[in-house]
Amino acid sequence: MPHLRQVGPGSQNGEVVLRVGDRLQVTAPDRPGGWRVTEYPADILRLDGSAAAAPSHTFDAAAIGRGRISLAPAVPSPSMADAFTMQIMVMRDNVQPPRS
Repeated sequence: MPHLRQVGPGSQNGEVVLRVGDRLQVTAPDRPGGWRVTEYPADILRLDGSAAAAPSHTFDAAAIGRGRISLAPAVPSPSMADAFTMQIMVMRDNVQPPRS
């Protein structure tokens, strides 16, 4: 059964493990104007919506693999982080439906 995995500012530079079919909501630190998606592994994730600046972005895990998600602040500031990145690993869904 697919589920929604939510990650926040504490996931910066970390790794998130998903199963095929899962959804991932990424919320970076609060910034004026939000964050835009600058990189994601399109061969394993599908961006649900736009890469334009927003407070959070949602992805669907579509295939097995590894990659990186990078977000950039919509309004750059020299005193704040220039990017929010995390590693992604999508695994096969090993859960079998019950037999009838």
